[in-house]
Amino acid sequence: MASLTKRHTNEHGAAEFLDVTVNTLQDWRLKKTGPVYCKFGRAVRYPLAELERFADAARVQTAA
Repeated sequence: MASLTKRHTNEHGAAEFLDVTVNTLQDWRLKKTGPVYCKFGRAVRYPLAELERFADAARVQTAA
C-alpha cells in the first residue's frame, strides 16, 4: 500500500493550528466566516492547505 500523507485534520487539530477554541471554529462555521472545511458524513475535517491559506489571509502588514 502506498504511503499517504495526512491532508485533513479534525476540529481539535484545526483549533490548535489556529490557536483558537473549538467553539470559535464552530461559531465561524455557523457564520460562514472561518476556514474552508469538509464534511465526511457527520465528521468535520479541515484541509491543512486551507488552514494555511486562512492564516495567511489574516495577516496584517504594519507600517515600518
